[in-house]
Formats: sequence, structure tokens, C-alpha cells
Amino acid sequence: MKGAATIHTLGGHRLHGFVFHSETPAIAIKTIAQQAFTELSRSPCCNCCKVCVNTAFTSFASTRDIRVVIPATTVESETKSYTQDARWLLARRIARSSTFSRSEQLPKLLLYVCKMTISEREEEINEQRIGVDVYGRSPNYDPSVDGIVRSHATRLRQKLELYFRSEGIHEPMKIEIPRGGYVPRFYTLENEVSPSVETLATKVEEEKPTAPAPVKPAAPVPAFNKDQTRRSWIVPFFCGLILACGLIMAILHLRHDAAIASTRYLIPQTEIERQFWNKLFPQNGRTLIVSGDSGLVLYETVTGKEVTLSDYIDGTYRDPNRAKPIDSIASEKLTFDLASRRYSSFVDLNLSSQLSNLPESNPGRTSVIFARDLRPSDANSSNLILLGSRQANPWVSLIEPSMNFVLAPDGRRGFYFVNRHPRKGELNEYIPKEALGGLGAALVYGDVTYLPNPNGQGMVLSLGGLWMTGTQSAGNFVLDGPLFSKWLKSIANADGTIPPFELLIGTKNLQGSATDSSIIAERVAGR
Repeated sequence: MKGAATIHTLGGHRLHGFVFHSETPAIAIKTIAQQAFTELSRSPCCNCCKVCVNTAFTSFASTRDIRVVIPATTVESETKSYTQDARWLLARRIARSSTFSRSEQLPKLLLYVCKMTISEREEEINEQRIGVDVYGRSPNYDPSVDGIVRSHATRLRQKLELYFRSEGIHEPMKIEIPRGGYVPRFYTLENEVSPSVETLATKVEEEKPTAPAPVKPAAPVPAFNKDQTRRSWIVPFFCGLILACGLIMAILHLRHDAAIASTRYLIPQTEIERQFWNKLFPQNGRTLIVSGDSGLVLYETVTGKEVTLSDYIDGTYRDPNRAKPIDSIASEKLTFDLASRRYSSFVDLNLSSQLSNLPESNPGRTSVIFARDLRPSDANSSNLILLGSRQANPWVSLIEPSMNFVLAPDGRRGFYFVNRHPRKGELNEYIPKEALGGLGAALVYGDVTYLPNPNGQGMVLSLGGLWMTGTQSAGNFVLDGPLFSKWLKSIANADGTIPPFELLIGTKNLQGSATDSSIIAERVAGR
């Protein structure tokens, strides 16, 4: 196809200067591929580019003639040294700062996007590629299902803001990652930092005045076309309509949050309640409210297999290429689809909202986080409020060795509570009791556990149970001021401090809501 102007950039990647034209015959496709791979091996490129090379050559070779053109901007110039660049040195200082010392992934994400930007490869910075290069996701993973990049980018923006407000307040240059993208912006207080001297010089050269271009005769005015006119206003109309709907929803959401926040200091509390919540929401510490993973519950239900905390952190069970063979009552595709879904129950969302709006909760030091997004380093250094049982929130495993009432599988894809050390009048097992006629469970159980964080820093409050009803009963108990205050007073030490404790709560399930709850058994440290 001589003279064709089609240019192929290999799946959207610039591929360090390789541009393919469907223009002249070429018999050296294999040689070109080898050359591309050689260049890729010399540069800090991701594996997905190599996949793109394979895909491109496979698809184009059968139908078109291909040749390779290497423009003046060579691979070496694109990957020029950046280690002495002031922007890179700043990124390295931030990554090694105490602000980022407790996070394993955020420094990697920061250095990656900065390195790509300094290397003038901003167009290659996207959610899909970051997931592959930084977080080890497979090249074909679905970012709409796995939102690890978005969640970490949000935390990275918060950390950067904190750094420049504290230990980096005197930095001559700043970094920010504007919302809606992942390309960092470098700037000073006076103006934005230019990418490089060479780029600036090129820009100045381009902006020199040139001779005016000859004036072309005016083109004839096209005839009036009703269809074109109609199309010209339809797109702006619908864009404006969508924008207006979005603004209305945002305003309603903000008004709802403002209404909740305005009443947070009006919540009546006794002194002992304030003492309890101040321990979980300290003024000089961080508190994470961790909602359960309902997608994980669905996966465990169809497979009859519980996911361990280590597999949950690693994500092995969600990856068809790494997961162990499973016996699922659903198709393999549906099983792994359920495992990847980011679902959280309405009960967890409601409890998260109520807990984060307690008077003791500091918005700057309290975060609501999805169980899958919690990292071990953050779990070890924070106060935790875990919502959901171990089945929905594997992080409960951190404190389970110290718990007395623990979940056990019943062999029928369900669970019940085991009483590890029964006392007089207590049962060895607490199994949900069916209602007459088999219409759901008439009696289920919830568990409230308050223990020190295993690493010795902070406290952990676990609110879980059998089904959502059990979790709701546990949450209702600690948020019921008079009832909870009475319980705390009954277990307080002589000096007024509150010891670690665990409660097993029985509740009736009425159409998915917890009603008529009562304490079934209790454990208090030292008693």
C-alpha cells in the first residue's frame, strides 16, 4: 500500500520512538521485532510494551507491510539521565522522609510517576500501566474492578500535602498530583518549573515571530443544514445536563454530610464513653475504620473455602493464574469475578458514617478504608475499627489469637461461633437458630472485641458477627449511649481505666435488621 499515511503506535504506546508505517513492503518483520525487544531491554520500560510488540506484529504482519522508522529523538535521548535533575532529587527526599516512612507502596508510586514525567513520558502515565508496573497486576487486569491505583493515588496526594505542610515546608520546589490524573506537577511559589532547559529553548525558538502567511481566499459559505445544526447543540446540551445532575448530587451529598457533622458535638455522652472513644481516636494518633469486603464473602460462599489474611493481602485468590484449584458451585469466570468485586454492605457503610462522626473523631486523623486497601504497615501503626467478621474482614485474624469467641465453618458453607474456654452456664458452640418454617434465622450472634493492637501501638475494636445482622447488633451496642455507658462502668478498673474486653451478643433477625439484642457471654481482661 504505497503512499499510505497510517501510523501504528503499538497499542497506544510510543515505544521509545518506534513508529510503524503501512507504506512499503518489508520482509524483515522478525528482525524489527528483535530490534524492538533489544531497545526495550535497554530502557526502563514495562513488560506490557513487550506484549504490545508481540500483538502488533502478529496482527499487522498478516495483512500489511511494515517498516520501522526511528525519528531524530532516539531511545537514548528519551531515556536521558535524570538522576541529577532537581525534580528527581526532590522526589527522592520526599520518598525517604518520615512522612512516607510508614508506607511501602506510596514511595514507589511517587518515584514512578516522577521518573516517567522527568523522562518526558507523561502520555504513558495511566491507571492501567501503573497497576502493572508498580503493583504487579497482570497486563489485562480491569482497573474498574481493582481500584488499587486510585485509592493509593488519593493517599499519595494527602501525604504530599502533609509533607509540604510539615517537614518539607522550606522546600524550594513543590510537587502535586492534580485530581483526575496521575501526572505530577512541579512548581515553585513564583511559577511552574519547566521540564528542561532544552525544552524551554525549543519553545522559545518556536515562538519567534515569522513572516505572515499568505491570505487565502475565503471559502464559500456552506448551505444551511438542519441536521448539522441539530447535532451541533445536542452534544453540548447533554453535557450540560450531565454536569448539572452531577452538581445537584454533589450539593445534596455535601448538605447531608454537613448535617451529620453539625450534630456530632450534640451527641450526648457520659465521661466514661468519652474516655473509651478518646482511646480509639487519640489526638496524636491515626484511626482507620476498615469496612468489610462483601465480594470476598460471596467468593467464600460459592467456593466453600476461606481466604487467609496472607492470601488476601497478596491477592492470590483473585488471580486465575496464581490461585490454587478451587471447587466452586459457580462457573470459574463468575467465581473470580466475585472475588474482584469491591462490594461493602449497607451496615458497614452506616456504621462507618456514625463512627467517623463521633465527637472524638478528628477528620484529619480518621479515615474510612476498604479492607482490601489496608496495608500491613498502616495496620501496625494505627488504631483500628474493624467492621465485619473474619469472613468479610480477614484483618480480624490479627487479634483472633487473643479472642475467646471465634468463627468456625459448619461444613455447609456457613459459620458458627466457638467458645474456646466455656464457663459455667455457657455453651461450647453458638449456632444460629432457624425460625419456625425455615424463614431465615431467628437468632444470630454478634461479637464486640476491644484489644490492644498486636504490635503494641494503639487499640483495635472489632465489630463483627454472623451475617450482616450480627455485625449490626455489635455496632448498635457500642453506639447505644446509655447501654454502652452502663456496661463500661460495670467493668472499669479502680483508677477509671477501661480494660480490654469481649462480648458475645445474641440478636433476633427481623428481615435483615437486628432487634431485641442482649449480652450472651462476656470476657474482661484480668477477670
